[in-house]
Amino acid sequence: MARFVYKTVTSAGEDVAGELDAPDRAAALRELTGRGAHVTELAESNGRPGRALAATTQKARPRSDVLRRVRPKQLAALTRQLAISLEAGLPLVDALDVVGRELDHGPSRALLGELTAKVQHGESFSDALADHPHVFTQLYTRLVRVAETGGVLDEVMTQLADMLERQTEMRERVKTASIYPAILLGLGTISVVLIVTLIVPMIVESIGGDVSMLPWPTRVLMGISGFVAGYWWLLLLTLGGIVIGWQRFVVNGPGRAWWDGTQLRTPILGRLIRQLEASRFARSMGILAGGGVTITQALAVVRDTMQNHHVREAIAKLADSVQSGGTIAGPLGRSGLFPPLLVQMVRVGENTGRLDEMLLRAARVHETEAKLTLDRLVSILPVVMILMLACVIGFIVAGLVLALMEFQTTGLG
Repeated sequence: MARFVYKTVTSAGEDVAGELDAPDRAAALRELTGRGAHVTELAESNGRPGRALAATTQKARPRSDVLRRVRPKQLAALTRQLAISLEAGLPLVDALDVVGRELDHGPSRALLGELTAKVQHGESFSDALADHPHVFTQLYTRLVRVAETGGVLDEVMTQLADMLERQTEMRERVKTASIYPAILLGLGTISVVLIVTLIVPMIVESIGGDVSMLPWPTRVLMGISGFVAGYWWLLLLTLGGIVIGWQRFVVNGPGRAWWDGTQLRTPILGRLIRQLEASRFARSMGILAGGGVTITQALAVVRDTMQNHHVREAIAKLADSVQSGGTIAGPLGRSGLFPPLLVQMVRVGENTGRLDEMLLRAARVHETEAKLTLDRLVSILPVVMILMLACVIGFIVAGLVLALMEFQTTGLG
């Protein structure tokens, strides 16, 4: 016999702590649950119950800041391995334990350790996921809850893994595509600042003469150079204020609707955003509809996964239309935010009773189109940036050359 220390919550909501003799941990857990209590902590006593419970608490409840380090890429890998384990026939608790021991990512192991402890204590898997909304989205949790009810958790986890891997792939493509333009922009900005603050003053001082007699491009360069040299601290403060204001009032404030609308109206970029949102909408709706979730409930979940403000508003109106007995394809097409192909495939799915299948097909099509549009944007953006940088450098060179020509022709200075 071994002695275990425990903490439970009674049906009346009271916290109870104590010790229990049992052959093993499983027998102690059965004994406590048989009393109608919900076990929150259970550990073998080593003569110091307080320390044992503290250790158990620390193991079962990792710090939230550690769990927040589980990024979408790690979540996709975690979901894929869990889906493979479930498809192999392992029970959920065993699958969580096996995957947790195989993962190399520390926060992911901590997260699976906490999920395993909660499932072992009688909590459902979906409820355990809902305790970590910063890691598992509402879509993820809702699908798992539906899968638990229908007994198809392995299939749903596979679908979730496919969806997360596609989203991660697209996110990585965007990051990779932005590296070269970012480097180009950074080097160009540094070069212009050095030229304006160091080289231009040296050349103009060597020429000398009355400043008012210099060509206007040269005078503009000298004004910019003097302002940057004398008020660089004001420029840094202004830049910091712009960044903070943009984050507070545009990204997370009342200006979000204007900014999202501007992006949608931008050539190529607007097309890319529409395709990305369409693929996200179609795949999420397809998985939820295939899992047996009602259309109104699925729309409420999918609305929160959209990133564009106007698309979210369109889906909210779509949900109101469906609740009134209307179809999905009608308001979807009238919004003007979704590609015609998606609207047509939704209409076909509604007429044939294969809405989930048609949505998943549309998702694959728009994901492919989004990749092509992204490649096109990546090929155009560096060219545009190079042309803008060439115009700036050209203006600087023109100002210096005109000053030298003025010096040679009129003997200025």
